[in-house]
Amino acid sequence: MQVFRRIVTAAFVGTVLAAAAAPAGLVEEPKRAHPFSDNVKVTVTETYFIVESDGIPNHPTAKFPNADNPNRILRQEYRFYIPRQPRRADRPTKTPMGPIGVAVNGIPFYNRFNAEGEDAVQVEVFDSCCGHPDPKGRYHYHKYPVCVKSPFKDEPGKHSPLIGYAFDGYAIYGPNGDDGKPPADLDECNGHSDAERGYHYHVTAKAPYILGAYRGVVEEKNFPRKPRPGAPPKKKGPPGP
Repeated sequence: MQVFRRIVTAAFVGTVLAAAAAPAGLVEEPKRAHPFSDNVKVTVTETYFIVESDGIPNHPTAKFPNADNPNRILRQEYRFYIPRQPRRADRPTKTPMGPIGVAVNGIPFYNRFNAEGEDAVQVEVFDSCCGHPDPKGRYHYHKYPVCVKSPFKDEPGKHSPLIGYAFDGYAIYGPNGDDGKPPADLDECNGHSDAERGYHYHVTAKAPYILGAYRGVVEEKNFPRKPRPGAPPKKKGPPGP
């Protein structure tokens, strides 16, 4: 009984001390183990962020189908594997059609092309949050989603926040670098390195918009079948970044 009392007393004292150390009216919350939104289920292992999403946006969308898009948004059963220790590949890998990465709100990123091999950003119609559904009902982004109610907001003069990950594990950020301006040294994959974040991608106003290619080793678990490389455009697209 004395041992039990000591344990209870120690626990109580620890709680009191912790409460005294915290500012009045504030309760310190445990640090999140991942950067994803609450509408996404994430399992954190030593190797992966395992991201499970129903593909339903956590922001307003247009009404689909509509005059510009005959598809409707359907609930999905996504499970994406994001490597936590990305490895640089010997050479860039082309992005496939369909999902190429995932935003922190569980919505997949697509490459710049539509099914006809055209620049989707130039010829397709998106809603005000910069997304739309494909024939399988998969709502997705071909470019930077700037919906005011999305998690993606850039503070003037600062590096853009994390908006998601590519399937090679490298992080994807908004358009701005450390000086609050778009980086001038992005490579063919739309990425570069800095001292704080290592290698990472940035979205751009011009093609390829999100990723030009994968700079790292791609996690094949994200593809039910071997990914089909992105089709080359039938028409000349906009200049690169």
